[in-house]
Amino acid sequence: MLKPIVTTLVISILTSGSLLFAQENGVIEATTTNSAIIIDGVLNEESWKEAREISDFIQYEPAEGKESDHKTVVRILFGKDDLYVGALLYDTRSNIENNLGRRDEYNRADWFMVSLDSYYSGRTAFTFAVNAAGVQLDGQQDDNRRVSSGEVNPLLPAGLDVSWDAIWYSAVNITDEGWSVEMRIPYNMLRYSRKEIQTWGVYFSRRIPKSGEFSEWPYIPRSQRNNLVSGYGKITGIKGIDPRPNIQVRPYVLGALNVFENENIPGKADHSFRGNVGGDIKLGIGPNVILDATIRPDFGQVEADPAVLNLTAFQTLFPEKRPFFLEGADIFKFGIGYSRLYYSRRFGADEPIIAAMKLSGRTSKDLSFGLMGVTAGDDFNPTNNYAVFRASQRIKEFSSAGGILTYYFSPAGEGSGWQSLTGGVDWDIRFNDNKYGFEGIMAFSDRFSTVQDVEEQKGMMSSLVLRKRQGIFDGHVAFLMFTDQYNPNDIGWITSEQNWYQIWANVKYKLAKGKEFGNFQRGELGMSYERWLSILEHYDMGSKTNLKINLITKEFRQIMAAVTLFDPLGGYDLWETRGLWVWAKPRGAEISAEVSSDSRKKWKTTPKVAVRKYDDKGSEFLMDLQSTINLGTKVSLMANIKGSLENNKTAWASNETFLTDYSGWKIGNRSVSPENLAEADFTSFDDKGKLGGILDAVQEYKPGQYYVPVFGTRDTRSLDFTLRASLTFTSKFSMQLYSQLFTAKGRYSNFSILADPDNMVPFPEYPKKRDFNYKNLQLNYVTRWEYRPGSALYLVWSHSRSKDEELNPLAPWGDSIYDQSIGGQITELFRTFPGNSFMIKLDYAFH
Repeated sequence: MLKPIVTTLVISILTSGSLLFAQENGVIEATTTNSAIIIDGVLNEESWKEAREISDFIQYEPAEGKESDHKTVVRILFGKDDLYVGALLYDTRSNIENNLGRRDEYNRADWFMVSLDSYYSGRTAFTFAVNAAGVQLDGQQDDNRRVSSGEVNPLLPAGLDVSWDAIWYSAVNITDEGWSVEMRIPYNMLRYSRKEIQTWGVYFSRRIPKSGEFSEWPYIPRSQRNNLVSGYGKITGIKGIDPRPNIQVRPYVLGALNVFENENIPGKADHSFRGNVGGDIKLGIGPNVILDATIRPDFGQVEADPAVLNLTAFQTLFPEKRPFFLEGADIFKFGIGYSRLYYSRRFGADEPIIAAMKLSGRTSKDLSFGLMGVTAGDDFNPTNNYAVFRASQRIKEFSSAGGILTYYFSPAGEGSGWQSLTGGVDWDIRFNDNKYGFEGIMAFSDRFSTVQDVEEQKGMMSSLVLRKRQGIFDGHVAFLMFTDQYNPNDIGWITSEQNWYQIWANVKYKLAKGKEFGNFQRGELGMSYERWLSILEHYDMGSKTNLKINLITKEFRQIMAAVTLFDPLGGYDLWETRGLWVWAKPRGAEISAEVSSDSRKKWKTTPKVAVRKYDDKGSEFLMDLQSTINLGTKVSLMANIKGSLENNKTAWASNETFLTDYSGWKIGNRSVSPENLAEADFTSFDDKGKLGGILDAVQEYKPGQYYVPVFGTRDTRSLDFTLRASLTFTSKFSMQLYSQLFTAKGRYSNFSILADPDNMVPFPEYPKKRDFNYKNLQLNYVTRWEYRPGSALYLVWSHSRSKDEELNPLAPWGDSIYDQSIGGQITELFRTFPGNSFMIKLDYAFH
């Protein structure tokens, strides 16, 4: 650490005689250097004096548009192989928060960030950030990612994907007058054109958590942040860049011990050992094309998926966490919120990945592209093969158009014999100085089997969106359509069944033109309306209307309140019965609210609550309480408790086959269609002479057999407690703990048979039970040591306990597993035999 007198001298040298560039200019002339810059956090080399100075930072938070309360001085230098960034961040020592954290963890600390649009696309950028403890963060900024995903993150800039990791160097230094940063970013970590003289976009920002200030250069008004990268400043006159080739080879070796319950002797432990070797390769093919490959990847250090209670007709969408598929994922992105043609969680879902490859880049004509191939199977036998090609052409400054093609193949024999081909085109045309946009997607799917005599599935979807992107008012009007045979699920994902089209309108209004008013820093009012109709049957599938307000007080508290109406004019659900029949849904209304405490404090809590009522007396209640606390500079804790309950909610229970003969009525032992049941698969029951009358108006599935949906009123209770703890010794060495305790239980009663879409007939004689009781505990402990740039040692412990109970549907009526208390659920869970896995993994980066 420098003495105050030395620091004062250095600062005086750097600030004297330098040309200050105003925010209105937003242009920096590139300064080159042939001298070596030592990355030690002290800007005392002579070359720094030659660089242009940027110092007029403007607040984005809390007082938008005002001059920053703390001076920041930034300089940038272009060396032979590296880009250098230096910053002096003035503040008092007591005000600086230098909390440690794991790499890419944007924790509560003072941060300095630089973003480089090195290809000068106005859409994407590379971001490099360092906090006052020396913790690094890097990622890729993509304006399209922010708009399409609708993500809202109060800390990270919207659209920043931190899964991208580069090898670069930085150092910080804290003094009595503030703190300073030096960065060295190799050119081969970036992508740029081959032009002799280049222009890059550049953006600097600074975060001061104690005062809640976020300042930036250049200042980009809130009303224009839908296009953040396009508002960057410029570095002109860049020339003579000739970087070293970007070649990275990262082999790994691991060993693991798994301990589990013996299959033949309950309560007795058994174990197995496994070892694996593999590796990743990254090869830069010129300055703007990258080849990535992985062989026998192992992601044992990746956090497990949380347990969830999903009683809907649709699969849960889990986020991707594996580094190879996270990095550069936005290149392959294609779709909308309801569906996507690329969903990387399909890769290796049922068997280990043998190898994967992706080639991505951008041509001199502004065509960005990505090509990926993945093969998976046990014992190096490729039973599932995937291929994806994506391309997007930039049109003028902000518009683009592109397409995608995917192919899935599983060979007959050891594979499933299924094949699928999906593809589509998309466009995003901006006009009126980027204030408006016209977006669209048209896609198809073709899925067939080479071994089964099943009908080929061919379908399509389309989406048209007219969007207002800037101003006090913004929003969109959209039309979406999915045909009944559209199925991208071999490589992609769809949130619901098909056979519908939708009208969707959304508008947001920035209160007081986005400025402070009364006791509030700012506020926003939003309203949306969605309506669905089925394509084939022309059913009105209902609507949803939402009114929401978001406020941030001058005490840095966030407040959200919303009212949502579900199907106020009625509507039909095509999928609740898993596609068997259509059902007239009850009308509903929901009130929700969320409040967060002062974001400047080290302890922040955020309670959320939602209450939903239905016109058939059903109800739902959801509660969520999240709390985050920083204990000193090395320890952070995050606890999240969620609870939900349903009371008397009308819901589908099963589809049942009923058979009548001379002896009376029988029900299938299994809840499947009649063709999947033999004569011995039926059980007689006493219907008390009611079932025949109920089914009189129902068409027979085949003579003497009926296949109908059964509904009930459902009561459920669920509890989800998640704890995350982090102990960071240095910016390179950390320990992290993730644990989740999850319990859920439910029961069905007051059974009815759906005789037609509008007629639910009570049938208390239904002989089956549908009670369930799920309990799950999982824990992941990871120690990570980055012993050299890009190389790490992992020690991992995974612990799990699980017990899922579902009553035999035809068991005698008696005590219900639903009656077990939460304490009883937890006690029983800890009596189950645990599974434990211990792993050590070492990787080494050659670069």
